[in-house]
Formats: sequence, structure tokens, C-alpha cells
Amino acid sequence: MPLRSRFGAWIGLAGVAPDETVGAQQAARAFDWILLPLALWLPIQWSLEGSGQITSGAAHVLAWITWALFVIEAAWLGHQVRDRARYFRGNWLNLVIIVTGVPLWWAATDWAEFARAARVLVMLSLLANVARTVRHMLAQNRLGPILAAIVIVTTLGGLIIGYFDPGFAEPLDGIWWAWVTVTTVGYGDMVPQTPAAKIFAVMLMLLGVSMIALLSASLVSFFQQDEEREARHVRRMIWMKLQHMEADAEQRAQHNEALLNRLAAIELALLRAVEERGALERKLEQLIARESTTGDDAPKGNAPHAGPDG
Repeated sequence: MPLRSRFGAWIGLAGVAPDETVGAQQAARAFDWILLPLALWLPIQWSLEGSGQITSGAAHVLAWITWALFVIEAAWLGHQVRDRARYFRGNWLNLVIIVTGVPLWWAATDWAEFARAARVLVMLSLLANVARTVRHMLAQNRLGPILAAIVIVTTLGGLIIGYFDPGFAEPLDGIWWAWVTVTTVGYGDMVPQTPAAKIFAVMLMLLGVSMIALLSASLVSFFQQDEEREARHVRRMIWMKLQHMEADAEQRAQHNEALLNRLAAIELALLRAVEERGALERKLEQLIARESTTGDDAPKGNAPHAGPDG
């Protein structure tokens, strides 16, 4: 969920960490917008339940839907993040809501009020996160000034027409008509009567349509920039991984080169040993041959010589 801080982790609303995967970040933002209508609906539902305008059966079905959304969010984000233990530690309040908020338990336990209070905390955190996202959107591509200009021009134009034109009972009717016209809804329940008001209405229509078109273009540009930032992040991660692989390959190459050098040294040592052994064998053969030759040339002893008289 939204509060990415130590305090957020302490109260169980840490959300997805900024260093998590791009898929986890995108899933977290998607669930923020999916759960936004639920955050806006829950106070209305509780008010209607208190006044008896919602039956117990309908309230039970809505409770099941709310619980199921919390389960789906926890399961999907837990699947997307790399460090599941850190995610669930930092978002323990969601787990508490899931365990204590099972609608079937509410009839037999007193956990209903606790589960509601916990869901209020989560929804307030969700609204804060959505507000931060909207503020970031407004800071991009001059969306803030564009929205301010649309609000000012539409409100003042409707106020002027509602004050001077007899077709409107009060200025607030003119403001209502101006916003219906600018947003191209056009209910047709109220229309200007005087020629001057009609001319002013045409100018307001053209200005409003232009501003809406500019706002749409700015929103498209914002989301494109968001996609470009994510693409840059992915490229940076790929580049870092390639750098790591290149460094690892270089280390492996150095290691292989060292092994080849050692093998070459061992081979050279073996060749020298073989040469030395051959030299020793030749020297030994020479010594043996010399000893053999010396033995053949020596006198064969004092043999008796025959006298003259034989």
C-alpha cells in the first residue's frame, strides 16, 4: 500500500518498496486505482447501513466483495514482488484485515468494528497515495495550470451567463450549464436565451473544448513519459546486468588464461624432464658401452709360454 516509510511499515501500510520490480510497481499503482472507488464507497455504505437503507443481505454481499478485493491484492502483489517476506512484514495490516474480516465470522464474533476501523486506515492510506499520484501528474506538462484555467473559465463563464441571461433562474444554474457544456455532456435541460448569451456560450464551448483537448493531450503525454521512465529503468537494469556479465566473462577469461599459462608451464616442465631423462639414458648407455669396451681390451691373465724346446 501507499506509505513507503518506516512509519508505514510500522503501522502495516508500507506498500511495495521502491526497489522492487517494475511489474510489482505497476501492479501496486493499478490496485490503487482499482480500490479507489471502494475507498469512496465505504463511508457511503456505512451511512446507508446505519440509516437502514441497505438490507443485511446486500451489506453481506458488499462485505464479501470488499474482503475478496483485499485478498486478491495481497495475493497478486505478493506474487509480483521479489522479497515476499519484506512485503508482508511491511503490510501486516492487510493480513489482519483478511483474517479478521472474513464476513462469515462477523455474525459470531466482535471483529466487525475492528475490521472496519482497519479498513478505514487502509483506505485513508490509499487516498493519500492516489492524491500523491495526482499531484505528480499535475506537476508534469503544466497539467495544474491547465486544470486551474478550465475551472476558472468554466465557472466564471457559467456564473456570468447565469446572472445576466433570463433562461437561468440563478447563477448556480449557469455554472451547472457551463460544466455540462464544457464536458460535452449536453443534457439540454437549460439553454441561454439572449443573443449575447448565445455568442458568449459559443466562445465558452470553443474554449472549453480546446482546453479539454489540451488536457487530454497532456494526460497522454504524462502516461507516455511514465512508460518512457519505466523503459529507461528496464534498459538501465539490462545494462547493469550486461556490465555484470561482461565483468564476469572477463574474470573467467583471466582465470582461463591463468590456467592455460599453468598448463603451458607444466607441459614445458614435462618436456624438459623428458629431455633430461633422454640425456641421462644416453649418458648411461655411453658409460655401459665404455665399461664393456674396457673389459674386452684388458689382458686375459698370465698364460704359460712354451720353451724353445717346446
